[in-house]
Amino acid sequence: MHMPLGIIPAWMLIVYGLLSAALIGVALWRMNKSVLKDLQQGMIIGATFIFLCGLYMLSAGVKPGMQVHFLGVMLSVMMFGPWLAIVLLSAVHLMLTFGFHVGAPETLGFNIALSVLLPTAVAAGVHVFSYYKLPRTFPVYIIQVGIGDLLCMWAVDVALTLHLFAFTAYPSHEILQNFSLILFMMGGMEAMISTMLASLLVCFLPQALVTFSDEEYLHGK
Repeated sequence: MHMPLGIIPAWMLIVYGLLSAALIGVALWRMNKSVLKDLQQGMIIGATFIFLCGLYMLSAGVKPGMQVHFLGVMLSVMMFGPWLAIVLLSAVHLMLTFGFHVGAPETLGFNIALSVLLPTAVAAGVHVFSYYKLPRTFPVYIIQVGIGDLLCMWAVDVALTLHLFAFTAYPSHEILQNFSLILFMMGGMEAMISTMLASLLVCFLPQALVTFSDEEYLHGK
């Protein structure tokens, strides 16, 4: 998601920038650094980074200057844990902003806060709830990826809709028709793609999912 300049007040961009920088710093401190020492995990992280950068550049315009894309947040959390997922997805935004000039640097903190930090919190909550409250079986694991990604997308949709209502002069019917409803429906596509990718990873590359334990999911809770 790339919000153009002139829509969100400057003071709010500063607040979001400071908040994002602080939470990225916490994520760098808390993330599992041992995976970076493993060659295979390093290759998986690098391939995911390149994949997301390419995918995010294939974004679709919803309103002039606004872009939406495949989030990949839930799957990133399932693959690397929430802290490393924040670092990875934030690095993607940094690369797109400064490497490919996609989005303005001034809005980077806002974009990271709403399209990385918010959905990552939702994804982590879904995973923790399903891990401790639901049977640890393979179908539950796959379903949680799909439902979690749907909730991630909807959380971003609600947050952005509220910001547009509060801080822009767009008519309410334009916001709902040209932005909110489109993102709401895109959540289904996001959930379906993430579910398929999670299934493929479990079958062919289970070591890429730090949250997946074949012993736990074979024997259930």
